[in-house]
Amino acid sequence: MPSESQAVRKAIGLSFLMVGLASTAVAATKYASVYASTEVIVTVQYLVCTLLCLPRILRAGAGNLRTGHLGLHLLRGVAGVLGFYLFYASLQHIPLVDAMLLRQSAPLMVPLVLWAWLREGVAGRAWLPLFIGFAGIVVILRPSPQGLSGWHAAGLLSAITLALSMVATRRLAATEPTARILFYYAVLSLACVAPFSLGDFDGIPAAGWLAILYVGVAIYWTLELYTRAYGMAPTAAIAPINYFAVVLAGFWGWLFWGQVPDRWSLLGSALVIAGGLLTIYLARERKSPAGPDG
Repeated sequence: MPSESQAVRKAIGLSFLMVGLASTAVAATKYASVYASTEVIVTVQYLVCTLLCLPRILRAGAGNLRTGHLGLHLLRGVAGVLGFYLFYASLQHIPLVDAMLLRQSAPLMVPLVLWAWLREGVAGRAWLPLFIGFAGIVVILRPSPQGLSGWHAAGLLSAITLALSMVATRRLAATEPTARILFYYAVLSLACVAPFSLGDFDGIPAAGWLAILYVGVAIYWTLELYTRAYGMAPTAAIAPINYFAVVLAGFWGWLFWGQVPDRWSLLGSALVIAGGLLTIYLARERKSPAGPDG
């Protein structure tokens, strides 16, 4: 069996691959959104994921679907649908780097999710990084007398649902195999979103379909890598790698859409990343060497 340090190193490698692949899916989603509704993109994404999961499930037999955690699977599915829907919708209206940065503020939300869900208290020293990170979010949201930007707020809500998914995934991975987690996630998510996409499939050109199908395949492998990584290492050890996605989002946004972050986005990004990294560092420091994560 691999040692704990070997497992962590492997999880870090998988996480870098996951983040790179996910960033290309985000760019493809922004491109596809010109031709298709968010509901269509999310529906096809989960349909592709379901089809790609099927061979592994069928090989293992129907008994492999037996689970004692259906409620937790459903919670993760609903959180996933809401998260992707809000994130994809925001991509159509705000710079790609802003949307990605808001979504990647999820580590800041994890302590709040743990408090609200599992009643785990927020340690006193955790408030400083939370304050720093949320100050960055306020900078990115740019509140004005007219109110908040609705689409920036949608990006922030996608981070909350991602934090919920992170906690649920870690709890499921303690007892459930990867194939079962992915299958339930894809099927339950598809059931949630498919009814809302009916009638939206007309008029999508071939280029749009290629982009949508690519999103589905890329997201499947992103979820596969995500579930494996979070199943073999503590969240605090690999969550910082998610911030690499912000750099990639900035690159794709500049390369394809000429989007250059302004000074407020850069300042907000620096604050959110600093707060997130400090939150993760303090969480890792609190863990005993043998203590499991999440």
